[in-house]
Amino acid sequence: MRIWVYNSRFFYLRPTLPAIELLDRVADRLSRDPSEWDQAIFNEELFFPSHPGYIGLHASKRTMDHYVFMNSKVLFKEVRKDDDLKRLKPVMVHVNYHPDKLPRMEAVVEFYFNGKQDAFDMFPDGSD
Repeated sequence: MRIWVYNSRFFYLRPTLPAIELLDRVADRLSRDPSEWDQAIFNEELFFPSHPGYIGLHASKRTMDHYVFMNSKVLFKEVRKDDDLKRLKPVMVHVNYHPDKLPRMEAVVEFYFNGKQDAFDMFPDGSD
């Protein structure tokens, strides 16, 4: 079984009743136990189905284009190796996958803003 989760650092919510209920539930759980991981709570509340004793949310979910709103895993493992994908201009890059965040963020700026085509070359795909 494959379980999907959303990264809760960048998302768009329409002001619907299910969206408000989602945020209310997340805020309530975090206020009761601040040590819990906000992203895990967000995904549990968003995806946990209804069952006896629990009414799940009926929120619509959409996924944004992961080449336009990408994370560093997509960028460093896939995009930088593909000449067509390298021409895309993402709206944002969330550097969340690698531990060496600052140098990778600087490379993103060098590549997309300053046009330095080899800015990603010094990095491995993963977290070596």
